[in-house]
Amino acid sequence: LGGLGTGMRAKGTSAMRTTARVVVIGGGVVGVSALYHLAKKGWSDCVLLERTELTAGSTWHAAGLLPLFNMSYSVGQLHQYSVELYKRLEAETGQAVGLHPTGNLRLATNRDRMDEYRNYQCTAETIGVECHLIGVDEIKKLWPLINADGLVGALWHPTDGHIAPVDVTMALAKGARMHGAEIV
Repeated sequence: LGGLGTGMRAKGTSAMRTTARVVVIGGGVVGVSALYHLAKKGWSDCVLLERTELTAGSTWHAAGLLPLFNMSYSVGQLHQYSVELYKRLEAETGQAVGLHPTGNLRLATNRDRMDEYRNYQCTAETIGVECHLIGVDEIKKLWPLINADGLVGALWHPTDGHIAPVDVTMALAKGARMHGAEIV
């Protein structure tokens, strides 16, 4: 950090630190999330550097989808952790995250696809992801406008949804600052 000069000032701060345990480059949702998690673990001597403003890269136009379906146990755990984090982040920071758990139907038109969903359901149950295998009648109840011709069933994730990536980034930034991290 010394190469940045001690004369640089961040908005609202007296002077930027010249040393840090960790320097995160980039203020998108990934960089800010890394900073938040480090600070939350007690690493308050961390700084994030962003050349313009938080979310100025690809975060501002990200879709923000939260699909829990994943055949990988490890990635599935990460997805589940993210949804749980978003649920508690607003209460922790007071910053809205724009979480909308709308649910997700994965439709099956053949028995092989339903077998794939049964296999997935075992992984999902192991990591605590709520999902249900449902028949055509239940699909119609959830989505009354569907043309159900050819459907044999579906996988229903009631907690899938979407989130506002900019809002999540700002909540993570606020949480990181609350735990002593710095954003420049």
